[in-house]
Amino acid sequence: MILFPQLPHHIALEIAVAARSASIQTLAALAAPGHPACEYTPTGGTRATAAALNRLRSDLLQLAMTAGYPNPASQQQAAAFDAEAALMLAQQMSVAPAEAAKGGVWQFLSCVLLPDIVRWRFGGSGGTATPLERFVSGRRNVFQRLWWRAFHLAPRASDGPQLPEILRALGEDELVQLMERPSLSGIEGLPGAIAIGLLSASQAYSNLTRRQLIREAQKRFLRLSSFVSFESIATREVDCHVESVFEQVAASLLLRGPESISVRDHG
Repeated sequence: MILFPQLPHHIALEIAVAARSASIQTLAALAAPGHPACEYTPTGGTRATAAALNRLRSDLLQLAMTAGYPNPASQQQAAAFDAEAALMLAQQMSVAPAEAAKGGVWQFLSCVLLPDIVRWRFGGSGGTATPLERFVSGRRNVFQRLWWRAFHLAPRASDGPQLPEILRALGEDELVQLMERPSLSGIEGLPGAIAIGLLSASQAYSNLTRRQLIREAQKRFLRLSSFVSFESIATREVDCHVESVFEQVAASLLLRGPESISVRDHG
């Protein structure tokens, strides 16, 4: 396992306060593969080399440039960057969940290695100050949210859609629905199974939007999780539950008729 540098929170906060209004060009010039205040987990793996960190920066910067960096990204470009960056982080950051749970890892990426990309992705191109939460650790951190997105959405089954297809197909609203319910997103394999079920249901019921399907389905999964231990049952059983829930959701939405569906979707 690779151990990444961890930037202490108080140092990250100092850097973030200055970086949130700095120019992208200034932050690009300051980007570096290390910082004097960085710490490492003392045991359990090998420290990431400067070469590996520089490669991660170079590859993510290339993705950002494809999406318009340093100029403002369109909504479509931003979504494409997020999908490809999530895949790249998952591939190049071979860390255990316990290591990924340490906020200093993501603060190092956002404040030291890739501050210009944070600034570009969230406000820098238009002159608006970037929210501090995009630099410091937490579920809004630019890279932390993408790594965990890839981790949780990776399907357990080898057949069917795999992670790249899932990330590239889903929109931001659907991803938020999948990832921002901890009681569901934290169950290994379940978010990926729900994502695959959503894509399948959207093809089977083309007159319903994925937004409608996922919002209603997540409510049912929350209720179902009260008496079904998704952590303990086999992958095939999880898939059966997911398929059944989307069938029920589709039947319910279609029964209400187009007017009630439209009102509910835009309310």
